Amino acid sequence: MDKIPINVQKVRNILADINDSLEELKVFSGLTPEEFKKDKSNYGLAEHYLRRVLEGILTIGSHFLSRFPAKTRDYQQIILSLSEYGIIPVDFAEKNKKLAGYRNRLVHIYWEVSRGELLQVIKEHLVDLYAFIDYFSDVLKHPDKYGLTIEK
Repeated sequence: MDKIPINVQKVRNILADINDSLEELKVFSGLTPEEFKKDKSNYGLAEHYLRRVLEGILTIGSHFLSRFPAKTRDYQQIILSLSEYGIIPVDFAEKNKKLAGYRNRLVHIYWEVSRGELLQVIKEHLVDLYAFIDYFSDVLKHPDKYGLTIEK
């Protein structure tokens, strides 16, 4: 049975949105905690862009994994399963699996996420979030390397 091909246009559109959102987050990563907290709109904007990035990563990850017999019970499992199929390195998955849980905090218990914590997550993970773009782009360039196909 042939695998369902990857919807390249969908993935490219989401990758572009992730990249645009990361460019917005990059501005915040250069701020001190005091500068970040000074303007109340910084928190809302940073939360919005980080949530979009995480949603995009999880959506693409889920899209790729749906082409395998992968079972994902939660968002963290998406990150871990991507490493099982060689899409991202195992150590990278282990380091970043908590970002999937962070997405849930931003959506479901956002009132518990402090300004300082949000800024710290952005500063600590910005490079990793950009790396997801590189890993996912490699799947589009070399789908056969991962046992996948793309739409013609």
